[in-house]
Amino acid sequence: MLWLPAVVGLGVVLTVFQAHLREEQPAWAVLVALSFVSVLFIGLIPQFSNAFGIITTLAQEAQVSSLYLHPVLKTIGVAYLTSFGVQISREAGEEVISSMIELSGKLVILLIALPLLEAILATLFGILGF
Repeated sequence: MLWLPAVVGLGVVLTVFQAHLREEQPAWAVLVALSFVSVLFIGLIPQFSNAFGIITTLAQEAQVSSLYLHPVLKTIGVAYLTSFGVQISREAGEEVISSMIELSGKLVILLIALPLLEAILATLFGILGF
C-alpha cells in the first residue's frame, strides 16, 4: 500500500508532462502513456497474485467449489486486461478499436460464465424436479 502515493505522484507529473507533449508530439505522448501503464501493470502483477491467493484461500476455507471460483477469477482477469487495452486505445484516439476491444472482453466474459450458468440452472432444475 505504500507504493500508492508514488504511483499517484508519478501519474500527476506524467499527466502535466503529457499535456505539453500531446500538443507538440502526439505520437510520443501515446508511447509515454503506454510505457507508464505497462511498467505499472507489470509492477502490480505480484499484488494481483497476492489478492488472488487470498481469495483462493478464503474460498477453500468456505468450501466453495473451484467450479464457482475459477470463472470469477478469470472474469476479473479479463476485465482488467480489457480495461487496459481500452484505455490505451482511447488515449491514442482510436474509439472504434477501443469499442471492439470492449465488446471482445464482454464476449469472453459471457463465454466464461456459460458453464457456471449451466451448473446453476442444472441445480435449480434438480431442486424443482424438472
